[in-house]
Amino acid sequence: MIPRTGWISHGIMLQEVESVADHTFSTSTLAMLLADMEARSGRHVDVERVLRMALLHDLAEALTFDINKSYLEYLGREGEAIKRQVEQAAWNHIIESIRSKSIRTKYTELQSEFNAEETFESQIVHAADKLDILFQAIAYHRKGYPRRILVGLWTSTNRYLTGVKIPSVNDLRKTAVRLYKAAV
Repeated sequence: MIPRTGWISHGIMLQEVESVADHTFSTSTLAMLLADMEARSGRHVDVERVLRMALLHDLAEALTFDINKSYLEYLGREGEAIKRQVEQAAWNHIIESIRSKSIRTKYTELQSEFNAEETFESQIVHAADKLDILFQAIAYHRKGYPRRILVGLWTSTNRYLTGVKIPSVNDLRKTAVRLYKAAV
């Protein structure tokens, strides 16, 4: 199991930390739900593309582990760039093991689209990635972790999602806020 280390740096015990695989599954499920909600409201969305992107979005962490923002502080200003380089090298290593050039190309295009966060589909996946943090924070609080260790991450993630202009994201964010307040 590869743990989501951001939770460890926020005081969650290792044995209770969600894995990267758990996070990927949850993000994929949330992304599918958001895409379906948007499609139902009449917006054109490529649900298959959303799902593929969500499934691949943290694949490099199978080799790099989860390099969270707390660890990047030790690397100074270059921390984000170093993380991107390491994850890109891991991505390249994984993708090069796929024999089919067309599949390699397809997956690399999806990862590039996700990283650019310019398409509607990539924005849905990024939002799902952040929504997972909110729902996971609720789960940890319900397990007894104090609000003080979750509030910083909760606040910054909620703030990010408040700026997302996708109606279904706002609906799920509001649901998470209600659940969080009820759990406090």
